[in-house]
Amino acid sequence: MKIIDNFITAYDTDFYQKQSQIIAEQIEDQLFKRGIKAMVTFRAKKRDRLRDKLIKRNADKRYHSMEDILEDIVDLAGIRVSLYFPSERDVIDEIITDIFNVEKKKIFPTEAHTPKHAKRFSGYWATHYRIRYKDEHITAHNSIIAEIQVASVLMHAWSEVEHDLVYKPYSGFLSREELSILDEINGMVLSGEIALERLQSAMAERTKQKNAITNKYELTNFLISAIDKEYKNKIKIGDTYLLNNYLNTIKKLDTNQFIDFINKIDVTSQESATDQLLNMLLLNYQDNDGVSLRNYFKNLGIADRKVSSCEAFIRRWVMLEQQIRALHFEEEIGTTKAITYAYKIIKNNKFLTDEEILTLDHLGKLRNDLLHGIRIPTERSLKESLELLTELSKKLINSQDA
Repeated sequence: MKIIDNFITAYDTDFYQKQSQIIAEQIEDQLFKRGIKAMVTFRAKKRDRLRDKLIKRNADKRYHSMEDILEDIVDLAGIRVSLYFPSERDVIDEIITDIFNVEKKKIFPTEAHTPKHAKRFSGYWATHYRIRYKDEHITAHNSIIAEIQVASVLMHAWSEVEHDLVYKPYSGFLSREELSILDEINGMVLSGEIALERLQSAMAERTKQKNAITNKYELTNFLISAIDKEYKNKIKIGDTYLLNNYLNTIKKLDTNQFIDFINKIDVTSQESATDQLLNMLLLNYQDNDGVSLRNYFKNLGIADRKVSSCEAFIRRWVMLEQQIRALHFEEEIGTTKAITYAYKIIKNNKFLTDEEILTLDHLGKLRNDLLHGIRIPTERSLKESLELLTELSKKLINSQDA
């Protein structure tokens, strides 16, 4: 008991509250960018509840140190993501694995769990993640373990009621009738999740019928519904904010045309679906006056003085890809489902030296950074990169003419 008392005395509720808030805000930022509607809540474990839990668990765990407790209790900082649409769990999984180190992932229901009472329905459907910050974010103060719980809004509401009444019976143990009512409500919740998935499909169909995508939430819903279920777990969806930004600037694409592009996504690629689609649109919907690209970069919040340099670099990169595709490799490119990898053909056919290929790879990373609005270099650096890209483009074209 002394170890538990010492831990409770040293337990800093404010610290864990702040850490859970930081994690929640990171998730919310990604939800916004990817067009996912959900409620994100956070909390630090309350001191009195924590003490009760430690006393109960100590009967089996036999804590010998405060470190033992820290390794055992993983939800001192707790975050809950309540999804409007259950089918978007895969996108949340993508977000969490992208921005955190996932030490353990647990999917419910699990056969290892034995409920405290007989149930007709399957109970709690959710995914729990035990996470730490990525290495680059670790400091002496934030290398903590936190728990993220992901489920539908309906499921979280039901589980909160069941958990407090069944597993934390502060008002006494429930009768058989009360347990049956909870089980019945669980059945309603599971039916409600099916209804939510049908609602999501109906919304996607409405978007298709009106032949226009008006915001990133419609875009995410339409994209998730359009990608074959067989491939959803094989490719990352990516940042729909960027794709929606470009769609809003070109204003030329209807949903039927968009489906044609979706069908060309390469599910074997490391590149996300949205990045592939953005590249396809850049290749197929270039404006002559440059308004689309300028507005795209302005919408990303890039400083006006750098917008023209970013636009010039991307325009040159697109010209490079179009030139390669227009030469003698239409058949080779056509054998893949995606049309986003023209510069790979450069490597395969050895049109550039190894050093020049490394330079092209570096410029390709710069292209990605610009389109994502991250790590924007100085105007001078952008100008130098544009000159390098122009030189490589000329060499490639000359090598074909030779």
